[in-house]
Amino acid sequence: MTVKVAAFDIDGTLRRGGDIAAKDIAAIDAWRNAGHLAISATGRSRSSLSRALHGIDISFDYNVLSNGGAGTTRDDELLFGHPIDSDMVHEAVTEFQDVEGIAVYGTTFGPRDGIFTNNTAIPGVGSSLAQGFIPMTRADITDHQFGVVPLWVPDNPALRVELIERIHTQLPHATYTTNHEFVDIIAPGVNKGKGILQVMELAGIDSFELYTFGDSWNDLPMHEVAHHSHSFTLSPDDVQHATDHVIEHVADALLEYV
Repeated sequence: MTVKVAAFDIDGTLRRGGDIAAKDIAAIDAWRNAGHLAISATGRSRSSLSRALHGIDISFDYNVLSNGGAGTTRDDELLFGHPIDSDMVHEAVTEFQDVEGIAVYGTTFGPRDGIFTNNTAIPGVGSSLAQGFIPMTRADITDHQFGVVPLWVPDNPALRVELIERIHTQLPHATYTTNHEFVDIIAPGVNKGKGILQVMELAGIDSFELYTFGDSWNDLPMHEVAHHSHSFTLSPDDVQHATDHVIEHVADALLEYV
């Protein structure tokens, strides 16, 4: 029997302006009530996703976290984790901690995510996606398994490109992915597409039809393995061109497949 599986990016796809549209929640409920599987596929960590969805009445059967670096069950049981080598975390933090206009974070597989430095003009932890993060130093790196070292680059696409070039020249062994405001350093071989496939393997599901919904560049690997891929009118042009459909909201398409 072929199982229908839908995978949803969170920020920019479902969660916009701090909330998720009621019609998108209803569509995912209808999808799951019809016996299909729903997976969140996000760059967020376990604890960050929990904070983002707090107070929102939405459920997923599995979660692909840290851009594919980890996977959990609906009950937050860790299925797998692919940590970044601690030496690479040290190198990345050392390389970027003094760059003006960015913040350097570290997200883990555990209950604590950290901020190493914030050199933006936005006080505190900076990005709203980093709410709940705690201060960390390089001395704390060996105490955690990091899934992502996110470099937050608010409102400066040129600086984001510069950071990518700097990764290529100064950290040639680093692996990274991007979205609208982040350059995320991740473990080699990790991406959302592989994370979804690993979840399916661990769930014992051999035959499935995959529907993906994601707005940015870090969603491209899951779109590549999908049978039906969806980006959004707010997505960059190259992401739109890489998907089968361009829509306004998840509910615009998902209900057609139920």
